[in-house]
Amino acid sequence: MPKLPQWIQQLSGSEESIEPDLVPGNWFVSRAFSVPEELKSKDVEEFAELSVEEISPFNLEQLYWGFHYSEESNRVFIYAAFDQKLRAQMAESELYDYVFPDFVQTFGLKFDQSTLIFLIHESTLCGILLPTNDPVPQAVAGLTLDVEFSAEELDEAKQQVTRRIQEQVARLPERTLANPVSSFDSVDVSDKIYTRNWDYQDSKSTPAIELVPYADGPGSPWLVSIPGSNRLWELDIRKAEAKEQLVKKHSWTLLLWRVSVAVVLLFICLAFLEIGLVALSKMNENELLVALELEPQAENVQQKADILAKINQVTNNQLLPFEMLDAINQLRPPSIYFTRLTAEDGNALQVEAISFDITAVKEYEEELNQVGFLSLVEISNHRVQNNRATFRLRVEFKQGVLQAQTFLTNL
Repeated sequence: MPKLPQWIQQLSGSEESIEPDLVPGNWFVSRAFSVPEELKSKDVEEFAELSVEEISPFNLEQLYWGFHYSEESNRVFIYAAFDQKLRAQMAESELYDYVFPDFVQTFGLKFDQSTLIFLIHESTLCGILLPTNDPVPQAVAGLTLDVEFSAEELDEAKQQVTRRIQEQVARLPERTLANPVSSFDSVDVSDKIYTRNWDYQDSKSTPAIELVPYADGPGSPWLVSIPGSNRLWELDIRKAEAKEQLVKKHSWTLLLWRVSVAVVLLFICLAFLEIGLVALSKMNENELLVALELEPQAENVQQKADILAKINQVTNNQLLPFEMLDAINQLRPPSIYFTRLTAEDGNALQVEAISFDITAVKEYEEELNQVGFLSLVEISNHRVQNNRATFRLRVEFKQGVLQAQTFLTNL
């Protein structure tokens, strides 16, 4: 696993560091907010928690979320993902000191004018829109590429991400932001796609990471300063109780890791020395025999890998309901909460919901009927008990309004 120098040094006081686990950023919804001036720094986390509930129809217990706060601009960027979507990705999260969406690698960049940059991590392409002289993004959008994508497909993906960022700037109410990008025409869209330089050796006094143009394209790299340990935990998307447990275990784990590595290395050195003395003359012969024996197995493994790649491609091409959910969530009254949703037939969404305001259900139905992109709005199983209403909402979108494989980061 590649190293990221000093990401963990500020937390443990050690010289060792590990690479944080990065999950696909296109599975997250996000939004930037201006923090009220009367709030102190210690209250920002509580403000962020309330903001998470505003951008997502799911309750906090069903989300992996984090935030990035800048005292310089007094703005906070909130991002959250439905935990069922990330459950497989997070299966081994306890092995890492931090778990971030991949776009977090760019947090800390700042430009003299509003700029849209692109970051590629594995098969995920993200666009990050930064306002003028502000290290907190205004918007992030991304999508998943095929396992083996071409240069033409990557260029087309960049154009799609640009259009989605442009739509967000035109659509979302930015009155909560201090200096938002209000016109996409003023944005400097980068002609490069950047990736992480994992081999960058940073200074001990000012730890940093490096972003370099993807595929060795021309252009200068960017250095991104690494924040302190308390800010790293704010960026981490895991549940609070999981992070607290890791803090308690960290000091003992670090000591045991050092001792274990030293012992293992000693035994490995002794074993190689003994093998070299008694079996040097037979090494080449044994390696040839092993290679011949493993050749059929290697072909079998390659066939399975090809099948797995096709399965992954099919999985990535299935319809994701975030854009449909985004469309109806924009009109959702605060008193209505979604409890379950199902995507059907490529252009339909069925939602189970509850409301503590009985009149809000009818108002919500009327607002949905007025929008032009829905061909059907149907409310059924409407029940009222103890001043609480439960109902089922089914909406169908007109043909051509939505596309499959759409990943939004704003709700």
